[in-house]
Amino acid sequence: MAVRFFVLPLISLAIVLVLTLVIARAGAQRSVAQKIAIKSDQGIDSLEKVRLGGVEQWIQIRGWDRNNPLLIFLHGGPGFPEMPFAHQNAELERHFTVVQWDQQGAGKSYSSSIPPSVMTVEQFVTDAHDLVQILLKRFGAPKCYLVAHSWGSLFGAQVAARYPEMFYAYVGIGQTSDLGQTAQVLYDFALSAARADDSKQAIEELERIGRPPHSFADHRYMERWVTYYSEREHPSVSRTRMTRIALESPAYSWADLIKIPFGVRYSFQRLWKEIFYQTSLFKQAPRIDVPVYFFLGRYDKVVTTEVAQQYFDALDAPRGKQIVWFEQSGHWPHFEEPEKYRETLVSRVLHETKPRPNR
Repeated sequence: MAVRFFVLPLISLAIVLVLTLVIARAGAQRSVAQKIAIKSDQGIDSLEKVRLGGVEQWIQIRGWDRNNPLLIFLHGGPGFPEMPFAHQNAELERHFTVVQWDQQGAGKSYSSSIPPSVMTVEQFVTDAHDLVQILLKRFGAPKCYLVAHSWGSLFGAQVAARYPEMFYAYVGIGQTSDLGQTAQVLYDFALSAARADDSKQAIEELERIGRPPHSFADHRYMERWVTYYSEREHPSVSRTRMTRIALESPAYSWADLIKIPFGVRYSFQRLWKEIFYQTSLFKQAPRIDVPVYFFLGRYDKVVTTEVAQQYFDALDAPRGKQIVWFEQSGHWPHFEEPEKYRETLVSRVLHETKPRPNR
């Protein structure tokens, strides 16, 4: 009887809290949907599946005018979709037809049945190329813009390097180039900070695992201390804020949201060795024959500005290359300084490359 006395109220409270969250989320979704609604006869607002590499994957296509240039966004991770955050930069849809793609193993496109054999960097390059082909044909467009963040930039730069005829420009946000080299820089940063902090625990753990290359578990140890000390320089985008933004997304159901952590784990575990120790854009994308823009956060301690700068300096870009520094950002300039991100894409990238109308 006593157990029932305490348990029933707790169950009732839990039900009330869940219902409150569900109702609050529905209200937030409606509000966002109304705010970003595309009110144009020439516009498009589509959420649909495409088959790439034999795997069904989801894309979102939004824009106020179908004749505006296409902008295809490659999200980070691997396995971390950015479609549920895209409404934060919906203003871009007045200037571009924006395509968000949940890559295989990520978000809406996550499934435990995806064969591990297709989780390779080369497959993502192929899928991106195929998606671009499909979209160019559908919209009757000669070229498009390729914008890639973090992990997306690791294979996105390879796509731009191999198929320059498809793109007006390539934009790498938090440009990744050589994660093996990056890991060395991050390890040295963390150990130096730990010694300056006189943290016995951090020093012991970092000295125990030694300098990279690391196992998956040891990489996580290093990552924890890198995050701890980098947060002192510049707080990253909080999980609370990211969760709130994702919950507001009209494009994502509860089931889609639940898939996100599973997709991140699935994708990272299958790709991390290849992306950390077998992939280097210094070798695999030494030349990109389209205008190149790197959007780099000054405080980025995920891919590190040092290695991004080295790749920029080494990159052969005969049609021009530029770094745009986001002075108040870490690894997420498009969320940390969204106004500058949008303004730079429109007034600099779009203005300087001047595509012809898709008519």
